[in-house]
Amino acid sequence: MPTTYVYVYLEEGPVPAGLLETTGAGRETTSRFRYGRLYLQRKERLAVDPVQLPLPEADPDRDYLTPEGFVLFNGIRDAAPDGWGRHLMDRAAGAQALSEFDYLIATGDARVGSLAFGPDLSGPRRVVPWREEELDGEDLDLAGMLNAVRELDTADDLPRKHRRFLARGSSLGGARPKATTELDGRQWIAKFGRADDRFPICRAEYATMTLAKQVGINIPNVRVEKILGQDIYLIERFDRIPDGKEYKRLPFISGLTIIGAHESESPLQSYRRLAEQLRLFGSNPIKDAQELWRRMVFNILCNNNDDHLRNHGFLWDGKGWRLSPGYDIVPFPQVGLERDLAIGVGRDGRRATLHNALSDVASFGLSLGEAMPIVRSMQEEVKAAWEGLFKTNGFTVAEIERIRTCFIACDEPIRNDNGDPC
Repeated sequence: MPTTYVYVYLEEGPVPAGLLETTGAGRETTSRFRYGRLYLQRKERLAVDPVQLPLPEADPDRDYLTPEGFVLFNGIRDAAPDGWGRHLMDRAAGAQALSEFDYLIATGDARVGSLAFGPDLSGPRRVVPWREEELDGEDLDLAGMLNAVRELDTADDLPRKHRRFLARGSSLGGARPKATTELDGRQWIAKFGRADDRFPICRAEYATMTLAKQVGINIPNVRVEKILGQDIYLIERFDRIPDGKEYKRLPFISGLTIIGAHESESPLQSYRRLAEQLRLFGSNPIKDAQELWRRMVFNILCNNNDDHLRNHGFLWDGKGWRLSPGYDIVPFPQVGLERDLAIGVGRDGRRATLHNALSDVASFGLSLGEAMPIVRSMQEEVKAAWEGLFKTNGFTVAEIERIRTCFIACDEPIRNDNGDPC
């Protein structure tokens, strides 16, 4: 029975929070978790997962079982890699098939949030189910990471000289090539373009995140570096805070976790549901719900239709969960005039219109009278600024025209709840 201790980084460092056990194979895998008694006695303890693994009040020896269809608990799954990280691990493992548990325990130290894992109580330790050689040498710089990405895309197996990249790149979620790096005394996530990108994706994300910040969305520091003639997009990590020579790790959970939804259920969920969960688990739910609504409006204005529940995050502030800074906001060019976001917007489901965004503002603590000026202001600002920002970031005339299809909501007439123009 595969088991691992689950650690949480607190002020004093990593402390064991409980034991995770898995049974079965493939989709039939289930998990069991029990909190440690000493952990439950800590004043600063927090739930590994507020929905599926709430701190037990009446029975400290309670065993938690994953709901039907779940291999891992959501809060623990958040600490495991997604597409890109799994791709790296699969390359390292060769013909050996990896399980969800394997991906979890083999993830590097740069994983998101404050969880860590280890086979015993001696402390967190990465465990790989494949044979791995010790590799000497310094960590890869941005140029080395870029070369690794290029070679990983074409090589039949994981080149030995780039295996150090496994620990740096396999820790993170998302489907695109990425890795952690350190610049100016802070940790950043570096995201790399690929040869088959249909437009300059790194500069597009940088421009859109810059635009989001201009209209008042809470965004981390972002930058673009040109390395070996190729763009690398960098976003500062908001779950790592410099603390002397080390970094303080902030607990993080995804939108899936705060709702308690299965990955397959993401399209059935909504911004309203996230706001409702903030009222249950958040320490400043009104402010965060209104920020969440503004992000929804911005996603409509730039056609960021990859706003699924893993692209919404929450950080623990010691009292409750707060909406994290925005991330992974990228425009997606499309030909059709009808647009949908990845999760529900308003009374018209996932339909990406400003009218739909205004249809249920009360769920976010806003009145229609408060919301209308916000939408109008954001629409005007985005319409006035987006093209200049993309030109400044090197987009050609043809690329600008392709991106223009993302911003058609900037010309949508703003109507009230009765459908009347305002």
